[in-house]
Amino acid sequence: MEKILVTRLENIVTRMENVLLKCDGSKTDKTDSPSAPSPKMSVPKSIELLDEATEDKIEQLCALSTKIGGDVNLLKNLIKDALTEHRNFVWTACGLSRPNDVGITKLIESLSKKICSTTEFKDNHRTSPFYDHICAVEAAIGGLGWVVQPKTPVPYFNEAVETSLFYINRILMAHKTSKNEHFEWAKTLKELLTKLHSYIRRHHTTGLIWNSQPGTKPTKETSLVSSAGSPSIPPPPPPPSLSSNSAGAKDSGVAALLDSLNTGLSATSRLKKVTPDMQTHKNPSLRGDKISSTNGKTGKSVSQSEPVKSSPKILWDGKVWKIEHQVENRDVVVEVKDKKEAIYIYKCTDSVIMIKGKANTITLDGCSKTSVVFDGLLGQCEVINSKSIQVQTLGELPIISIQKTDGCHVYLSRAASDTQIVSSKSSEMNVSAQLDDASEEYKEMALPEQFVTRIENKKLVTSPTELA
Repeated sequence: MEKILVTRLENIVTRMENVLLKCDGSKTDKTDSPSAPSPKMSVPKSIELLDEATEDKIEQLCALSTKIGGDVNLLKNLIKDALTEHRNFVWTACGLSRPNDVGITKLIESLSKKICSTTEFKDNHRTSPFYDHICAVEAAIGGLGWVVQPKTPVPYFNEAVETSLFYINRILMAHKTSKNEHFEWAKTLKELLTKLHSYIRRHHTTGLIWNSQPGTKPTKETSLVSSAGSPSIPPPPPPPSLSSNSAGAKDSGVAALLDSLNTGLSATSRLKKVTPDMQTHKNPSLRGDKISSTNGKTGKSVSQSEPVKSSPKILWDGKVWKIEHQVENRDVVVEVKDKKEAIYIYKCTDSVIMIKGKANTITLDGCSKTSVVFDGLLGQCEVINSKSIQVQTLGELPIISIQKTDGCHVYLSRAASDTQIVSSKSSEMNVSAQLDDASEEYKEMALPEQFVTRIENKKLVTSPTELA
């Protein structure tokens, strides 16, 4: 009986060992064999077309930004980050149905932050020598918001491009003779915007296409161009500590005030006696003298007063937009709703003013280092008593009048090729116009300043001199 039990137990153990060996073998086979590759998510056709249109230009722009250095090199990171978020948003839209407004707000949050970062960078670098570069990029990046325009993405993006082109053309004109890396940088940015504009117009004419490839999403939210070795934007400096200095100044001031109040009747002991020769009614010779200031540090007389600075103003009075006393303000924007509205710009310095919409007339009076760009005019643009002015029209301009102005550069679009220019008592006037239909470049021409007048056939005939 015992032998039978032992035999049965041995058989059971043998079977169990065989089962264990089979299990170990199957595990070994699974472990040794390479894991099956996961199916790769295909790139949507819309993203392939976007990369094909912009990838090369982005690489060129970043390389030129590195070459220029300074704030432009820092700007490179903002360009890459914003365009990467723009690409990710378009890719995400390919895999989703269009959500409601709340969902759209959540999806575009990352892109909005990148756009705001570019605007903050511009606001913090107003004194930068590359401010035109910064403004050109900031305006262009703002146009990436076309992705949430349901029916009119092309006009929205085109408006941002026109703003950016204003600064791009300034860079091109400033470096047109040397054609250095700044010229190439501006040219490349212009080409990038042209490519992106063409992509939007061809593939998203009536709005961003949603759910073209259901389920797809960006594989990696990485930068379009490798950012190895590029410096990051430094944080703003910490605010100065005012606690100790202000407290000390306050304590010393209070102590001095209390000390003077506590002198009481003894305060008169410090006064000097006024003798008759010091009295103006007894010494007439003192009446013509100017009263000098007691402050020895300034040395200025009391009669001299500092000029009062007028406060900046942007006011609509029902007929005329009044833009006055703007100083170093490069973000003035006025939206014209009626073609009868007029614009009056007075005493503005180192400012950039944009007029959106077609107005009736524009007048610049007593301005200096001021640029004005507008969509078009029904009447004339007048520049008077000004210095270093730039005027650019994106549409029609029947006539421009330049009076008593030193330094005026006029940019004319193709629609303004028949503009009449009237000038008097002015100098350093130049006109840049788009004369070639196949090119977006401006050709610069100088207005004559010297004239020669002859009597011919009993009439005065005036013509520009050869030197003019």
